[in-house]
Amino acid sequence: MKIGIVTGEYPPLKGGVGDYTQKLASQLINKGNKVSIFTDHRCIATNYTLENLQVIANASRKWGWLDLWRTYYATANMDILSIQYQAAAYGNMSPPIHFLPRFAVPPTITTFHDLNPPYLFPKAGFLRSKSISELIHKSNGIITTNPEDYRLCTNKFKINNIDEIPIGSNIPNVDPTTFSKKLIRSKYGVNNNELLLGYFGFLNQSKGGQLLIETLAELHSAGISARLMFIGELVGTADPTNHKYLTETEDLARTLGVAKYIVKTGFVDPDIASILIQSCDMMVMPYLNGASLRNGSLIACLTNGCPIITTKPSVDYNLLKDGINIVFVPNNNVSSTVKAISDMRLNPTLRDQIGAEARKLHKVFDWSNIADQTIAFFNKVISNC
Repeated sequence: MKIGIVTGEYPPLKGGVGDYTQKLASQLINKGNKVSIFTDHRCIATNYTLENLQVIANASRKWGWLDLWRTYYATANMDILSIQYQAAAYGNMSPPIHFLPRFAVPPTITTFHDLNPPYLFPKAGFLRSKSISELIHKSNGIITTNPEDYRLCTNKFKINNIDEIPIGSNIPNVDPTTFSKKLIRSKYGVNNNELLLGYFGFLNQSKGGQLLIETLAELHSAGISARLMFIGELVGTADPTNHKYLTETEDLARTLGVAKYIVKTGFVDPDIASILIQSCDMMVMPYLNGASLRNGSLIACLTNGCPIITTKPSVDYNLLKDGINIVFVPNNNVSSTVKAISDMRLNPTLRDQIGAEARKLHKVFDWSNIADQTIAFFNKVISNC
């Protein structure tokens, strides 16, 4: 099968959608398909090459009408066209990408990494939601990555040709017997008797970074010696507001006097990210909108077997069981987060049990299985067109 994938970001640009596309493309190729990636011109320097993979990086950062024409022309001979959609990845001000299914030659499937409407332009009003509706209804098939988006598509937009296929972890699971947690922690200046909290992923307004800082301050006020490690890149490429939020978060840490207890690793290789996650006592991911399996960083922490404290999801997840493979706290609640951390700190056996149960979820998020589900849906859509 000749598969075209349109994505607003791709390595070397840093972002979850780019990582997802890279890993999915690799598995699709392993299963005998030819894949062409159509993406931002800043990805032209990618060193990621495989046989049967073509990267056409000629779209502008704003994804204008000329880019729509280029994509239409370049994808005309594909068997299927897959759009990886997240508004911020296309500059958040790009109407044309929403019209691609209307003009594309091959059947078009859109994978929604979220359903947030694009900004487009000042006072766009109803046109923002209209652009999402256009993309949904003109696509021949829809893939969502989580139950909440699936429900929204079926209930609000009345979509029938839809499948829910999870995203996988954007980092591997390094064998914990191959490294020393004590040595890793000491390398970053963390004593073995200190409580090490971890956070993995980009920081933005919805991720609860400032709540993390307030939580760290409360722990120290209670006499608990704790450090907070921010693992990996914190701002990414797609959303420029991440830089402003990071600055505000750093200012808050200085104001509360806990900046000296924070470790920022900066960008690290995927294997190192896995090792660092496993070297933390627990991960604290206080998403202000509730935990969601659209967050690849959350999935990475689950599959690496580190116990996680996070906020209660907006919908029920059969996979995530509070107190069994994860710990939920109320949204935007410092005191509840502090209590959960304190309880877990005093119960290392429970931490180990929750981490072990979380690690068992790796089969659900296996990239080979994800590719199989994706190919099956592609074939279903093609047969119906």
